[in-house]
Amino acid sequence: MAGMSEQTTSCIVPGLYRIPTPTPFPVGAANVYLYKGGDCLTLFDAGTKTEAAWGVLTCRLRELGVEPSDIDRIILTHHHLDHLGLSRRIRDVSSATVIAHPDVPTQIPYMFDESSAHVHLDALMRELGVPADVAEKVIALRQQHRELLDDFVVDEPIADNGRVGNFTAHFRPGHSSTDTVFVHSDERWALTGDHLIRNVTPNPILRRRSESGLREQSLVQYCNALRETRTLEMDWCFAGHGSPFQDHRAVVDATLRHIERRGAKVLAATPAEGATPYQITKALFRRLSEPNLYYCLSAATGHLELLATQDMLKSEYRKDVLFYLPIRT
Repeated sequence: MAGMSEQTTSCIVPGLYRIPTPTPFPVGAANVYLYKGGDCLTLFDAGTKTEAAWGVLTCRLRELGVEPSDIDRIILTHHHLDHLGLSRRIRDVSSATVIAHPDVPTQIPYMFDESSAHVHLDALMRELGVPADVAEKVIALRQQHRELLDDFVVDEPIADNGRVGNFTAHFRPGHSSTDTVFVHSDERWALTGDHLIRNVTPNPILRRRSESGLREQSLVQYCNALRETRTLEMDWCFAGHGSPFQDHRAVVDATLRHIERRGAKVLAATPAEGATPYQITKALFRRLSEPNLYYCLSAATGHLELLATQDMLKSEYRKDVLFYLPIRT
């Protein structure tokens, strides 16, 4: 059930403890990991900025003999609110060092700055064929969780393939632009955040255009990142949601198969005369609710972009609105 948390779990790895924390989101509990190994106390991710999550986290830490003030280091897997929300509060009571992808500080304000959202999202919604009245609702709904945003700080950005303690950081953009997998270099296990979750295909979220006018294709990025993760040597994975799992290659393969099956549905839903991403979104998600529209639009657009890279669809603009058409062989 969304918002509920499980009990603290002592993981297979000595010194690593999974603490599921409640969230207000449909995804349900988000995992925070306490790592007692190495030379300092480390948290991987920091839950959501709610009193419920803070209460669960502090209670579970104390069961493990740790106070929030004891934390030395917070390592973030990506910039979404259910994974970094309590990092500032923990840092304030502990002076912990917050370590994350270098783009994390710039991504957070964009999500909740209303003027920036209008500049970027309004143009994006028009391009994808979203009617103006619907676009306004989408933009407004993107602001609904502003209370979960704190005065956020990253003390030490980490580079791709950089090291922090015994961990190597591997950037894996897709679900978010800042997704990072942290692999314990000696013991062959990893914190995979929302990049790789067993039995779940993370939704690669739409990107805004860069200053150069380009917009990264999030699902294309994600598939490439999955293939890179498949080459890593890992015995156990500890994800941002759900339980630990082994055989990450099988999980990668299952995720790619799910993406392929969804792509086939998108292709079948694309008429010969072409359709906008918004029209495809409505065709795929028959019970489309306004709070989920942005995420469903992200999914549909991602598949359209991926199919275009596979030469199954082509795109064209009609009065500045993007359309996708099947390529007939």
